[in-house]
Amino acid sequence: MTKHLKGLDTLRALAATIVVVDHVEIIKQDHHISNLIDHPSLIYPDGHLSVILFFVISGFLITYLLLIEKSNTGKISLKDFYMRRVLRIWPLYYLILFLSYIIFNPDYSLIRTLLPLFIFPNVAYAIQETWDVSPQIWSIGVEEQFYIVWPLLFILISKSKRAFSYIISLILFFTLLPFGLKFINLFFIKNNGFEIFISRFFYGTKFNCMGIGVLLGFLYFKRNEIKFPAVLKNKLVIYFFTLFPFVLWFFKFHTDHLNDELYAVLFAFSIYQIVDHSKINIDNKMTRFLGKISYGIYLYHWIIIIILIKYLPKVDNIYLYNLVLYSSVLLATIFISWFSFVTYERFFLNLKKKYEINKS
Repeated sequence: MTKHLKGLDTLRALAATIVVVDHVEIIKQDHHISNLIDHPSLIYPDGHLSVILFFVISGFLITYLLLIEKSNTGKISLKDFYMRRVLRIWPLYYLILFLSYIIFNPDYSLIRTLLPLFIFPNVAYAIQETWDVSPQIWSIGVEEQFYIVWPLLFILISKSKRAFSYIISLILFFTLLPFGLKFINLFFIKNNGFEIFISRFFYGTKFNCMGIGVLLGFLYFKRNEIKFPAVLKNKLVIYFFTLFPFVLWFFKFHTDHLNDELYAVLFAFSIYQIVDHSKINIDNKMTRFLGKISYGIYLYHWIIIIILIKYLPKVDNIYLYNLVLYSSVLLATIFISWFSFVTYERFFLNLKKKYEINKS
């Protein structure tokens, strides 16, 4: 097994918690309950950027583990890689599809059902056929599509001395692609439906943000071979830029263009310092615990919020209502995610050990 990288569980815990808060407010708004979205003077972090943080972490960790595997064994086992991803992602993903369908019994079209079943929920979102009884699954589709393609590209790229150049080129390609497609549509195709598809698809399908995580994985693996500028070793600079993206995030700083990409770059710098810097320690027992069950928190919470908002008694005091609602949502989500992790998911995680790096 590879060495545990510190800080990642805490970052996952933070991201998952913010997603839950954001979705509580979205669902409250949908049910015409007083919420933070309708009061823009009240600032709280954007849940979408939690997913960007997840994407950067995924690109980083997957790439770093592939580099470790290649360094230790001289090759990449595609079979082992895909089995590890399948056994970690699919069991809970398909359980959520099943549970949300059984509980809410939605009247969905064939295409709305088939796309999530074949791990294309982000495409379903883009064509406005969202699996809205658990819409957060769109990001799982993005990650799975990345996991299918990236190890194949990795095998090709990692053999070259120009690996960094190729990765940067891929990041730029996926960054510019939506703008290029919109330009083609504007002057040649002139189809409003295609314009909407591009906007919705690339709003969530951020392969470039995962690519920034990929670049971080290479940089971290080769950190002893790279001479970074002296300014990046200054303690004040390190602490400032480690904290900087989270300050911007919590105060809802936003740019009209390339907002996600900006945050991905800033998150990447933070992740590097948190993982590598001995004096930056954000972990504690609670955050590491929440980080380990963050996948469950991310997938279970929407169902739990819907059920609790439906059945919790309404009270005139909105502060009391929010206290009860948030307490119930967080406790129920954490408990169910923990129980799922130590029972249902653990069965598949034990199977996954057979395909781990450096298995014996």
